[in-house]
Amino acid sequence: MTKTSTSKNNVNLPTHSMFQPKTDIESDAEIDLFYDQIRSKLDRLAKNPQDETINRILAYSKSK
Repeated sequence: MTKTSTSKNNVNLPTHSMFQPKTDIESDAEIDLFYDQIRSKLDRLAKNPQDETINRILAYSKSK
């Protein structure tokens, strides 16, 4: 028979601060920064997609 035990102290439990959500302002600022970084690439893709991108979309739509 194997004897097991459970620790009485909480050394393995995550701290409460690890799960606190960011404030809306911090989250919005982070999203805005990300969008600003990728905006030009998104605009270019929407206006002039590569042939490979179009072919992938068509192949995916035919497979469904």
